[in-house]
Amino acid sequence: MKKIILSIALFATLAVGSSYAQQGRAYGNRPVPNNQIDNRFEEFQINKLDNIVGLSRRQENKIKKIENHYDRLTAGRRTPNLKELQWKKQQEIMDVLTPAQRERLMAFQHGNKFDRHNRRG
Repeated sequence: MKKIILSIALFATLAVGSSYAQQGRAYGNRPVPNNQIDNRFEEFQINKLDNIVGLSRRQENKIKKIENHYDRLTAGRRTPNLKELQWKKQQEIMDVLTPAQRERLMAFQHGNKFDRHNRRG
């Protein structure tokens, strides 16, 4: 009987511990920051945008500043509405682009919308 109770207690302890380990969060409810991975991903996204619309160096720097600003906002203790923040970030990035660049971006996005289902691997 003692072995059964001890094994149930051990199982419960391991299950609870592993469930907390899977969250990937530090103290409280804040996400664990990983600036190096985040910066690489942002750099990749900016390079993709540059290949599509042809950004100037000034535009790239402005977009990086916008990305860093919103990273700081989401890393705060109280995380506001993420969808609203993403919408505002996209609007600020679109404001950096010239009208011709916006048209190229919209044409690229519209062209890929129909190409999505025709890909075979």
